[in-house]
Amino acid sequence: MWAWAAAGALYLGAAAAAVEFAWDRAIDALAQVGAHRLDLYAASLKSELGRFEMMPAIVARQDSVRALLRAGSRASPELLHDVNTYLEAVSDDAGSLAVDVIDLQGEVIAASNWNQSFSFVGTNVSYRPYFKDALVHGTGRFFGIGTNTGMPGLYFASAVRDAGKPIGAAAVKLSVDALEAAWRTPGEAAMVIDSNGVIVISTVPAWKFTAFRPITAQQQRDIQASRQYAGRNVDALPYRRVGEWNGTAWLGRFPDWRRAGHTTQFLVMSRTAPQAGDSITVLLDVATARRQQQIALAFVTGAFLIAGLYALYAAQRRRTIAEKLKAQDALRLANDRLEMTVAQRTAALVETNERMKQEIVERKRTEQRLRDSQQEVVHAGKLAVLGQMAAGLTHELNQPLVAIRTLCDNARTFFERNQPEQAVANLERVAKLVDSMAVLTGELKTFARKPDVERVAVSLSEAVAHARLIYEARIRDEGVQLDVKIPAGTTVWAESSQLQQVIVNLLGNALDAVRNEPKRVITIAAADPDARERVLFTIADSGPGIAPDVLAHLFEPFVTTKPRGHGLGLGLAISSRIVEGFGAKISAANLADSGADGGAQFTIEFAAATSQRVVHGR
Repeated sequence: MWAWAAAGALYLGAAAAAVEFAWDRAIDALAQVGAHRLDLYAASLKSELGRFEMMPAIVARQDSVRALLRAGSRASPELLHDVNTYLEAVSDDAGSLAVDVIDLQGEVIAASNWNQSFSFVGTNVSYRPYFKDALVHGTGRFFGIGTNTGMPGLYFASAVRDAGKPIGAAAVKLSVDALEAAWRTPGEAAMVIDSNGVIVISTVPAWKFTAFRPITAQQQRDIQASRQYAGRNVDALPYRRVGEWNGTAWLGRFPDWRRAGHTTQFLVMSRTAPQAGDSITVLLDVATARRQQQIALAFVTGAFLIAGLYALYAAQRRRTIAEKLKAQDALRLANDRLEMTVAQRTAALVETNERMKQEIVERKRTEQRLRDSQQEVVHAGKLAVLGQMAAGLTHELNQPLVAIRTLCDNARTFFERNQPEQAVANLERVAKLVDSMAVLTGELKTFARKPDVERVAVSLSEAVAHARLIYEARIRDEGVQLDVKIPAGTTVWAESSQLQQVIVNLLGNALDAVRNEPKRVITIAAADPDARERVLFTIADSGPGIAPDVLAHLFEPFVTTKPRGHGLGLGLAISSRIVEGFGAKISAANLADSGADGGAQFTIEFAAATSQRVVHGR
């Protein structure tokens, strides 16, 4: 027990270390990817915006633009038409949304969209920060939603000067849709956050114009005054910060734009944008890191399982060698006794030469037959020990291993769906199955002796539910109708893990029986305690039944109805010995013999658990 406890503690420590190491390496690799992404996004942002930043200054130097601003309302229609067509040509060549000329009062007097239904001509933009900054500082920059079109865009503005004094401004508006499309990558989110903390460029459309950090009341008033976001209230993006990583990145849970109503954990990295006051932020899904953790845990678990099986093999091999040495000692003793007997008989037969010759011949024949028989006994003993070890381990560990595989697959799915609670529950079930496998290996000893069994009150419903969980995938895939009819609260005297082993074995045999039948029905039932306080538990199937010549020897070792390679006939023998250890009885019958339409039925007669006493038996 101390050895198993130490092995369990070592496994937990190794698993925890492997999972943590896998997480650290995966997050470090993800951080390197994020840094590369930020460099690319910063370069593309600088390149895209740099094409338009100098456009207002170029338009401001145009003679016809300055002439239009000097003339004001007295400008001729020909001059106004020349400026409008010039602005239209500039906008078309550059690929911008619009190019405007604005007078000192903030009114747009010429625009590239002068001949369209949503023309900016006549619009007053004196409240816009880019116009104010252009008149005061010479240039202006601003991100906002257009009041005419409702389309978001980035504005660049430059003052138009005459004799060193500003007489108006030229502005250009460009769209960031192409930039967002170029940044869009599966499993990632990229965004640009302005000086107000508002997301203005985002590969997730639902996050645009939400606040990435808290906004003060004064900032809200300034935003509403500038109508930067077309009068919208700027709501905070709902996310939760869950941890830091190396000071350059942090972990947070954000709404998952790929699955409505779900949140996902991301690695968040930021850097300053080429434009002052802005920052670029990228979110990287940590699902790959979670998968690396699962792989590390599976690797450690597999290594420990292999080591455990090897330890069991070594122990069994040591017992085999001991038995072989014991048999050799017995053979040597028999030979010594035989030689003594020969000497005694030889002395007694000296008187008659002929009789002596006959007895010598007979003795030699007897001695040869004895040696042959002894060799066969030793060989058969070795084969029996090896056969019990291999058959017991194969038969009894196969079913829990199938369940462990199913539960691990489900746990991986739950982790991918970000459902750690269900995944942890599955892993706890795997731990219980591993513990039960250690118990099952001891059951092969029941052929030689019956160990002490502590009987307690066990719920039949829970034992059946455990067996049903193990075969859940097979029941569903093979289309088997499983009917369970057990009264609530039915308890019997048994040992929980061994009772589960018996029910798993009987249910597995029933599934094998109905596999090739057109009608696949298995009924598990239990009757209320009778006058003798006995509970009858039955498992019946709609299979072909049991051959009469097999039925009489069904619970003997190595008796089986399965094809070669599909069973060695130890399952029912082990189940019979376990049930006898409970003080119960197990029997089998064909339903067709009683006139019913069905296959085989196994019945176990338990002692009902009518009190809370603990019974010890052999």
